[in-house]
Amino acid sequence: MAEVETRRDGAVLTITLNRPEVLNALDAAAHAGLAAALERARDPGVRAVVLTGAGRGFCVGQDLQDLERGSRDVAELLRRHLNRHALALRALEKPVIAALNGPAAGAGLSLALACDVRIAADDAVLVPGFSGIGLAPDTGGTWFAQRLLGTGRAFEWLATGRRLTAAEALQWGLVSEVVPAAELAERTLEVAELFAGLATRAVAGTKRLLDAAAAGATLAEQLEAETWAQVELVATPDFAEGVAAFLAKREAAFTGAPAERFHPVQLAVRDDLRRWRLTVALRWVLALPHLVLASLWLYLAFVVGVVMWLLTLVRGRPPAPLHAWLGRALRYWTHVQAYTWLVADPFPGFRGWYGTYPVDLDLAPPEAQARWKTLLRLPLAIPAYVLLTVLGTVLEVVAVLAWFAAVALGRVPRGMRDLMAYCLRYNAQTYAYLLLLTDRYPTLASGSGFHFEEG
Repeated sequence: MAEVETRRDGAVLTITLNRPEVLNALDAAAHAGLAAALERARDPGVRAVVLTGAGRGFCVGQDLQDLERGSRDVAELLRRHLNRHALALRALEKPVIAALNGPAAGAGLSLALACDVRIAADDAVLVPGFSGIGLAPDTGGTWFAQRLLGTGRAFEWLATGRRLTAAEALQWGLVSEVVPAAELAERTLEVAELFAGLATRAVAGTKRLLDAAAAGATLAEQLEAETWAQVELVATPDFAEGVAAFLAKREAAFTGAPAERFHPVQLAVRDDLRRWRLTVALRWVLALPHLVLASLWLYLAFVVGVVMWLLTLVRGRPPAPLHAWLGRALRYWTHVQAYTWLVADPFPGFRGWYGTYPVDLDLAPPEAQARWKTLLRLPLAIPAYVLLTVLGTVLEVVAVLAWFAAVALGRVPRGMRDLMAYCLRYNAQTYAYLLLLTDRYPTLASGSGFHFEEG
């Protein structure tokens, strides 16, 4: 019997933690099963997700007996498993509903708080539990509780480990609804189907924007994020359907389909044109640590790319884990290049996560690839690589001119910025083609990248 089970009901995926004998405490197998289930939830056909537990409990967090038997490296446990679960729940671009069918405690409570909506059975209880064993909350519990309750009440609750009934959790705003235990599954599916029928991309945008606000975005930053979200959403089929339905005075039939893509690899440019003169003057010195790391990562990516080539040739589709890792490597390389050549101003992070930099790489999920294109990938890529070399020279020349302009004016001329972004996009599409992230050839069409700036 699997320790984590999944079931599809139309567009709703239900993930059930299945260790009822220990109130669904998470051991190594359960962690692996939950990670796999959350990966499955990324399927575009899934438009709402339910997370619940089997038996009489939701989840009481980490199985301490499993911890006793295995490694005591708590940092490793959190980083490899629990933290990734919390991040995966927030990264899902669709609503996640926690059905609290019993006790939610410790890291299990944190996972419930990481969901977008919580519906509780009338006999459910919410127990932080950490302080009772001499620990502080983890798995994002402090971040989610502070966001939902405010600092004062979150501190009192988490520090004392106070046990909340479902009714108290409803009063505090931690759950949106309390229903009789016998009706929980039916009611949760009803709510999930309601969310699944909405404009999924708009729901995802709302989730992303609220997370940005909770993370401390300034009003100006939030306004810019909202503007960019609208730019993305007006290109979706659901926006066209919503407007048509409104004008025809009928109910909209949303599909959740994303905007049509010119190319599976697109460059999103959200940075404005202003540049801080001091960092511009020192730009190539400041970029040096990133350039070293990015070069090493990219060299390693080509080694991994050989494995990707063999597996794609055999299977006809690139493996999702390798696609994700290589995608991060290419995204990080793009962030570093954008910073180095003044296409963006903020200092980039070191991890290559999507949504963390103003000039970003948007990669489509892995798709089936023609085996003949896979077999002949290197010779087929030669013309694109030659053109990439030419555009690389163009990028360097324009970047030098942009450097002088930015030092003098405190901003980069828009034409220069957009031309450099065009070169970066072609660079990313060429490397994506070489690394088997897509079998679509790089394109010179200017419409295959997003460009937006505050001005």
